[in-house]
Amino acid sequence: MYWAGVDIGGTKIAASIAADDAVILGTVRRATPPGADFSPVFEAAAAMVGELLAARGATLKELSGIGISCPGPLDLAAGSIVQVATTGWREVPVRRLFEERFGVPVRLENDANAAAYAEARAGAGRGCGTVVYLTVSTGIGGGICAGGRLLEGAHGFAGELGHVTVDPDGPPCPCGGRGCVQLYASGSSIARRVRELAAKAGPGGFLAGKKEVTAYDVECGVRAGDQLCAGVWDAAMRKLGIAVGILNQVLDPDLFVFGGGVSNAWDLMEGPVLASARRYCYTDTAHHIRLARAQLGGLVGTTGAILLARDLL
Repeated sequence: MYWAGVDIGGTKIAASIAADDAVILGTVRRATPPGADFSPVFEAAAAMVGELLAARGATLKELSGIGISCPGPLDLAAGSIVQVATTGWREVPVRRLFEERFGVPVRLENDANAAAYAEARAGAGRGCGTVVYLTVSTGIGGGICAGGRLLEGAHGFAGELGHVTVDPDGPPCPCGGRGCVQLYASGSSIARRVRELAAKAGPGGFLAGKKEVTAYDVECGVRAGDQLCAGVWDAAMRKLGIAVGILNQVLDPDLFVFGGGVSNAWDLMEGPVLASARRYCYTDTAHHIRLARAQLGGLVGTTGAILLARDLL
């Protein structure tokens, strides 16, 4: 029997198939159809699942279930998208659409939670009791897995780790709070801060002549010894470490796992984040904090979707 996992994002869709051991046997990727109408997105995803089954010579009778990873907010009880601001999808009954098409049970989960579950069960956190996963990319998201299960909270909103407040007097966040960690340490925030300071400093420097500055450019500047880039990077990692220290006080996890594009600079990230985290928690327990880089890469979304479907349906 087979399990399918579909990771639906704003720019791409990935689908994978696995047997009962959840080892990925095949994966296909497609661009996400643009627009606020979810119907073309669903049709593309459904076709990808069919393609994977056909490649294995399997029929729908051999499909045990489907896991769907998707940005939110989601209504997990109803199995639906509430709203995805970046695409315009609203009130989409995702679970019902897939159940009606394939006739099998379907599990819908927030994409960050699915990634957290994948890394906890099959990635860097395998064998750990409690894992906190943070994805540091355009924004910061994450999820918490404890005792082999996702911590979803009373209303399904646990794990909004990008909105841990690291400076209560900091700038306002679109979430309604202030000083959220993603305002300082996300890839887009790192790049924005460097652009602001470079504009004040005037011409010259490592980034001179660049029309667009990305977090990767900042990383390259740090490696080249640029003081402006290094200062912004260190400040961002310090804020990220504060968030880790706060989370450590609350959850006392076995491991913090970091994914997302910014974590590709792991050699520049691990040390300062760990040092900052240890400054912002109990002195006697600081040595217990452990950090690791995520292991599953581009398969993290579909792996998490498959594991959640297999384990919880």
